[in-house]
Amino acid sequence: MGTKQLKGNGEIRKRRIELDVPHLGKTITYALPLIGPGYHAEVMQEIDSQKLLRPTAAQVFSLVDLALQNQGEPHCDEIVRKFRCNYLWTATEGLSYLQGHIAYDNVDGKMPQTSEGLLALIGAKDSRVRQVQLGFKTGFFPLNEFVKHPVITAYVGEEMIPTVERVAKTLNSSGGYVHSLDKSAQDTMTLSAVIGFDGDRLGFGGSCNAGGDGGFASGILKRQTTD
Repeated sequence: MGTKQLKGNGEIRKRRIELDVPHLGKTITYALPLIGPGYHAEVMQEIDSQKLLRPTAAQVFSLVDLALQNQGEPHCDEIVRKFRCNYLWTATEGLSYLQGHIAYDNVDGKMPQTSEGLLALIGAKDSRVRQVQLGFKTGFFPLNEFVKHPVITAYVGEEMIPTVERVAKTLNSSGGYVHSLDKSAQDTMTLSAVIGFDGDRLGFGGSCNAGGDGGFASGILKRQTTD
Protein backbone atom coordinates (compact mmCIF):
# COMPACT_ATOMS: atom_id res chain seq x y z
CA MET A 1 0.00 0.00 0.00
CA GLY A 2 1.35 3.44 -0.96
CA THR A 3 0.50 6.64 0.84
CA LYS A 4 0.83 10.32 -0.01
CA GLN A 5 0.56 13.07 2.58
CA LEU A 6 -1.58 16.08 1.68
CA LYS A 7 -1.64 19.62 2.99
CA GLY A 8 -4.14 20.10 5.81
CA ASN A 9 -3.35 16.68 7.39
CA GLY A 10 -4.91 14.71 4.55
CA GLU A 11 -3.60 11.44 3.13
CA ILE A 12 -4.13 9.41 -0.03
CA ARG A 13 -3.84 5.63 0.34
CA LYS A 14 -3.38 3.36 -2.65
CA ARG A 15 -4.59 -0.06 -1.65
CA ARG A 16 -2.44 -3.00 -2.68
CA ILE A 17 -3.37 -5.62 -5.24
CA GLU A 18 -3.72 -9.15 -3.88
CA LEU A 19 -2.75 -12.19 -5.95
CA ASP A 20 -3.89 -15.65 -4.88
CA VAL A 21 -1.37 -18.38 -5.70
CA PRO A 22 -1.89 -22.16 -5.30
CA HIS A 23 0.87 -23.60 -3.14
CA LEU A 24 1.12 -27.15 -1.79
CA GLY A 25 -2.61 -27.67 -1.39
CA LYS A 26 -3.29 -24.20 -0.02
CA THR A 27 -3.81 -20.73 -1.41
CA ILE A 28 -1.28 -18.10 -0.39
CA THR A 29 -1.94 -14.44 -1.12
CA TYR A 30 0.82 -12.18 -2.36
CA ALA A 31 0.66 -8.40 -2.05
CA LEU A 32 1.55 -6.51 -5.24
CA PRO A 33 3.34 -4.63 -6.66
CA LEU A 34 6.72 -6.25 -6.09
CA ILE A 35 9.07 -4.40 -3.76
CA GLY A 36 12.44 -3.38 -5.19
CA PRO A 37 14.87 -3.21 -6.75
CA GLY A 38 17.00 -3.31 -3.64
CA TYR A 39 19.34 -5.16 -1.36
CA HIS A 40 17.93 -8.26 0.33
CA ALA A 41 17.78 -6.59 3.76
CA GLU A 42 16.03 -3.50 2.37
CA VAL A 43 13.38 -5.51 0.52
CA MET A 44 12.70 -7.83 3.45
CA GLN A 45 12.48 -4.96 5.91
CA GLU A 46 9.88 -3.29 3.69
CA ILE A 47 7.89 -6.54 3.69
CA ASP A 48 8.12 -6.57 7.51
CA SER A 49 6.95 -2.96 7.70
CA GLN A 50 3.82 -3.90 5.75
CA LYS A 51 3.12 -6.63 8.33
CA LEU A 52 3.50 -9.35 5.73
CA LEU A 53 5.41 -12.62 5.75
CA ARG A 54 8.64 -12.97 3.82
CA PRO A 55 8.28 -15.50 0.94
CA THR A 56 10.19 -18.79 1.12
CA ALA A 57 12.04 -20.17 -1.90
CA ALA A 58 9.24 -22.69 -2.42
CA GLN A 59 6.60 -19.96 -2.34
CA VAL A 60 8.55 -17.83 -4.83
CA PHE A 61 8.66 -20.76 -7.26
CA SER A 62 4.87 -21.08 -6.96
CA LEU A 63 4.53 -17.36 -7.73
CA VAL A 64 6.77 -17.59 -10.80
CA ASP A 65 4.98 -20.73 -11.99
CA LEU A 66 1.59 -19.03 -11.86
CA ALA A 67 2.89 -15.87 -13.55
CA LEU A 68 4.46 -17.85 -16.41
CA GLN A 69 1.14 -19.63 -16.97
CA ASN A 70 -0.68 -16.31 -17.24
CA GLN A 71 1.53 -14.21 -19.48
CA GLY A 72 -0.51 -11.46 -21.07
CA GLU A 73 -2.09 -10.49 -17.76
CA PRO A 74 -0.37 -7.21 -16.74
CA HIS A 75 0.48 -8.12 -13.13
CA CYS A 76 1.79 -11.54 -14.12
CA ASP A 77 3.79 -9.96 -16.93
CA GLU A 78 5.45 -7.64 -14.43
CA ILE A 79 6.43 -10.58 -12.20
CA VAL A 80 7.86 -12.47 -15.20
CA ARG A 81 9.76 -9.37 -16.33
CA LYS A 82 11.38 -8.88 -12.91
CA PHE A 83 12.18 -12.59 -12.70
CA ARG A 84 13.80 -12.69 -16.13
CA CYS A 85 15.59 -9.35 -16.19
CA ASN A 86 16.50 -9.08 -12.49
CA TYR A 87 15.92 -11.72 -9.81
CA LEU A 88 13.47 -12.52 -7.02
CA TRP A 89 14.78 -12.59 -3.46
CA THR A 90 13.54 -15.36 -1.16
CA ALA A 91 13.42 -15.61 2.61
CA THR A 92 14.99 -19.07 2.62
CA GLU A 93 18.46 -18.21 3.86
CA GLY A 94 21.47 -20.42 4.36
CA LEU A 95 24.38 -20.98 6.68
CA SER A 96 27.56 -22.78 5.69
CA TYR A 97 29.72 -24.21 8.45
CA LEU A 98 32.55 -26.69 8.89
CA GLN A 99 30.35 -29.76 8.37
CA GLY A 100 28.12 -28.48 5.58
CA HIS A 101 25.27 -26.15 4.65
CA ILE A 102 21.86 -25.52 6.24
CA ALA A 103 18.75 -23.90 4.71
CA TYR A 104 16.20 -22.05 6.87
CA ASP A 105 12.83 -20.47 5.98
CA ASN A 106 13.35 -17.09 7.61
CA VAL A 107 9.82 -15.77 7.10
CA ASP A 108 9.85 -13.59 10.22
CA GLY A 109 13.47 -12.42 10.12
CA LYS A 110 14.40 -14.28 13.30
CA MET A 111 16.72 -16.96 11.93
CA PRO A 112 19.32 -18.24 14.44
CA GLN A 113 22.71 -16.85 13.44
CA THR A 114 24.88 -19.83 14.39
CA SER A 115 25.24 -23.41 13.18
CA GLU A 116 24.74 -24.52 16.78
CA GLY A 117 21.34 -22.85 16.92
CA LEU A 118 20.23 -24.26 13.57
CA LEU A 119 21.47 -27.78 14.34
CA ALA A 120 19.43 -27.69 17.54
CA LEU A 121 16.33 -26.97 15.45
CA ILE A 122 17.18 -29.84 13.09
CA GLY A 123 17.45 -32.09 16.13
CA ALA A 124 14.00 -30.89 17.22
CA LYS A 125 12.65 -31.72 13.70
CA ASP A 126 11.68 -28.10 13.03
CA SER A 127 10.26 -28.00 9.49
CA ARG A 128 11.73 -24.55 8.83
CA VAL A 129 15.30 -25.88 8.72
CA ARG A 130 16.94 -28.51 6.46
CA GLN A 131 20.45 -29.88 6.09
CA VAL A 132 21.82 -29.85 2.54
CA GLN A 133 23.36 -33.15 1.44
CA LEU A 134 27.15 -32.85 1.47
CA GLY A 135 29.47 -32.94 -1.53
CA PHE A 136 27.30 -31.18 -4.08
CA LYS A 137 28.64 -29.50 -7.21
CA THR A 138 27.51 -26.19 -8.69
CA GLY A 139 27.06 -24.89 -12.21
CA PHE A 140 24.76 -25.84 -15.10
CA PHE A 141 23.00 -29.21 -14.88
CA PRO A 142 20.76 -31.19 -17.25
CA LEU A 143 17.14 -30.85 -16.22
CA ASN A 144 16.86 -34.26 -14.56
CA GLU A 145 19.93 -33.47 -12.41
CA PHE A 146 18.94 -29.86 -11.77
CA VAL A 147 15.56 -30.68 -10.22
CA LYS A 148 17.15 -33.33 -7.96
CA HIS A 149 20.10 -31.17 -6.93
CA PRO A 150 20.69 -31.29 -3.14
CA VAL A 151 20.48 -27.50 -2.86
CA ILE A 152 17.16 -27.36 -4.75
CA THR A 153 15.57 -30.15 -2.72
CA ALA A 154 16.76 -28.69 0.60
CA TYR A 155 15.69 -25.13 -0.20
CA VAL A 156 12.26 -25.86 -1.69
CA GLY A 157 11.37 -29.41 -0.57
CA GLU A 158 10.86 -32.53 -2.67
CA GLU A 159 7.13 -31.87 -3.01
CA MET A 160 7.96 -28.71 -5.01
CA ILE A 161 10.12 -30.47 -7.60
CA PRO A 162 7.30 -30.70 -10.23
CA THR A 163 6.80 -26.94 -9.95
CA VAL A 164 10.53 -26.22 -10.24
CA GLU A 165 10.71 -28.51 -13.27
CA ARG A 166 7.78 -26.76 -14.95
CA VAL A 167 9.37 -23.34 -14.44
CA ALA A 168 12.74 -24.59 -15.71
CA LYS A 169 11.18 -26.12 -18.84
CA THR A 170 9.43 -22.86 -19.66
CA LEU A 171 12.81 -21.13 -19.93
CA ASN A 172 15.15 -23.85 -21.13
CA SER A 173 14.21 -27.52 -21.27
CA SER A 174 17.88 -28.54 -21.32
CA GLY A 175 18.49 -27.66 -17.66
CA GLY A 176 19.25 -25.02 -15.06
CA TYR A 177 21.98 -23.40 -13.02
CA VAL A 178 22.71 -23.83 -9.30
CA HIS A 179 25.20 -21.81 -7.30
CA SER A 180 25.68 -22.33 -3.59
CA LEU A 181 28.30 -22.52 -0.88
CA ASP A 182 29.26 -25.93 0.51
CA LYS A 183 31.37 -26.14 3.66
CA SER A 184 32.92 -23.10 5.33
CA ALA A 185 35.67 -22.89 7.95
CA GLN A 186 33.43 -20.59 9.97
CA ASP A 187 29.70 -19.91 10.15
CA THR A 188 28.86 -17.96 6.98
CA MET A 189 25.36 -16.63 6.27
CA THR A 190 24.04 -16.72 2.69
CA LEU A 191 20.95 -15.43 0.87
CA SER A 192 18.95 -16.99 -1.97
CA ALA A 193 17.27 -15.80 -5.14
CA VAL A 194 15.35 -17.26 -8.10
CA ILE A 195 16.86 -16.00 -11.36
CA GLY A 196 15.56 -15.97 -14.93
CA PHE A 197 18.83 -15.08 -16.72
CA ASP A 198 17.08 -12.95 -19.38
CA GLY A 199 14.74 -15.86 -20.13
CA ASP A 200 17.67 -18.05 -21.19
CA ARG A 201 17.56 -20.54 -18.29
CA LEU A 202 16.42 -20.96 -14.71
CA GLY A 203 18.94 -20.31 -11.99
CA PHE A 204 18.86 -20.74 -8.24
CA GLY A 205 21.40 -18.80 -6.22
CA GLY A 206 21.87 -20.23 -2.75
CA SER A 207 24.98 -18.25 -1.94
CA CYS A 208 23.97 -14.69 -2.80
CA ASN A 209 25.53 -12.02 -0.62
CA ALA A 210 24.19 -8.69 0.56
CA GLY A 211 25.98 -6.82 -2.22
CA GLY A 212 23.35 -7.30 -4.93
CA ASP A 213 20.84 -4.45 -5.08
CA GLY A 214 18.79 -5.54 -8.10
CA GLY A 215 16.40 -7.96 -6.42
CA PHE A 216 12.63 -7.86 -5.96
CA ALA A 217 10.21 -9.65 -3.65
CA SER A 218 6.59 -9.62 -2.59
CA GLY A 219 5.18 -10.21 0.87
CA ILE A 220 2.53 -12.79 1.74
CA LEU A 221 -0.58 -12.01 3.74
CA LYS A 222 -0.57 -13.78 7.08
CA ARG A 223 -4.01 -15.28 6.50
CA GLN A 224 -4.07 -18.45 4.40
CA THR A 225 -6.91 -20.60 3.17
CA THR A 226 -6.95 -24.30 2.34
CA ASP A 227 -8.16 -25.27 -1.12
